[in-house]
Amino acid sequence: MSRVVIVGGGAAGLELASLLGRSVNKQDEVILVEGETHHYWKPRFHEIAAGTFDNDLDSLCYFSHGAKNGYRHYQGRMTNINREEKQLVVYKPNGETDTLAYDYLVIAVGAISNDFATKGALEHSLFLDTPEQARESWQQISALLRSGEQRTINIVGAGATGLELAAELAKVSGKLERNPHAARLTINLIEAADRVLPNSPLKMSQQAQSRLEKFNVNLLLNTRIASVDKQGMTTSEGIMLDADLQFWAAGIKAPDWLKNIGGLESNNANQLVVQQTLATTQDPSIFSLGDCAAIPQADGSTVPPKAQAANRAAVHLAKSLLGLMQGKTLTPFVYKDGGMVVAIGHNYAISTMMNDRLILKGRLVRRLYDTIFRLHQKTVSGFLTMSRLIIAKRLKCIFQPN
Repeated sequence: MSRVVIVGGGAAGLELASLLGRSVNKQDEVILVEGETHHYWKPRFHEIAAGTFDNDLDSLCYFSHGAKNGYRHYQGRMTNINREEKQLVVYKPNGETDTLAYDYLVIAVGAISNDFATKGALEHSLFLDTPEQARESWQQISALLRSGEQRTINIVGAGATGLELAAELAKVSGKLERNPHAARLTINLIEAADRVLPNSPLKMSQQAQSRLEKFNVNLLLNTRIASVDKQGMTTSEGIMLDADLQFWAAGIKAPDWLKNIGGLESNNANQLVVQQTLATTQDPSIFSLGDCAAIPQADGSTVPPKAQAANRAAVHLAKSLLGLMQGKTLTPFVYKDGGMVVAIGHNYAISTMMNDRLILKGRLVRRLYDTIFRLHQKTVSGFLTMSRLIIAKRLKCIFQPN
């Protein structure tokens, strides 16, 4: 009998738990350690924050899902690893500390925003790193929208997260224009680089910027934030940007507590360093994947922090780990980038394909963005469940009142 413990119920962890749970022998055990009770797809956290997320159809309960898919949900958060005893130290919701034995351990806790030690950013900014933070953001945004006054929201970071949040909030504000009691939002999207989506092709950035301008989002490019306080943000040039709410979505890193946990090797971004097989460099029984792992490739590059990369690594490790449990050797993970899709509102998206040589935009590309999420649902719940959810979603859109 082998026990596989997976830490983190995000895209990578949940997909791995689902695939393994449906495939291992009856005497084997798969346990998913996750502090939340429900799963939300992280690329849609901005929708939770803006109040446009469909909680009924687009989230799932770990407890009931695990019962149907062969894994057990253990609600708790990892705090340490005892590698000699092969035990995971877990902090439970009731405040108690427990240990959980494992034969194979997989760490897939994702990444968080990097505040770059900016003064006051951690204390006075909202983040979208966890479902809890996204829900808290909506509580504050909801109260702001009901204030009936002119309000300002600052968002630092014009990567995918910041851009999608700015567009979603602008869309929500636009829909409330006829309501005399609703606030009017001024949205400032602040970026240190000279363009939005600075790590994407120039043409993609230009099209995204044009779309944001149509939504009346104020783009503050070449602007670095030096400090943050309750009233707003101060730039490196000493300019004060007042705000009622402020978000930080600039850069990512693995959680600070993950650095060198259990004596495992990590890099400057706190990511666990793994081999191409996804096994950690210090322990062949511990694996890591997703945004919290630095995964090397044969050409010397590292797998980028993308949802599609997490999905493919989970599918690969499920097969590779099953083989290892049957006495076979691990196989290397080879990543091929399938491009990038960024949603700008519910009816528009921009994508890159063919190694960034092709840029697409519009409503059909927004459907592609939705398809990526549906493929995630297919992996974790199967084709029939995914199909039922799609049908239910369309019927709900048709019959529910605006």
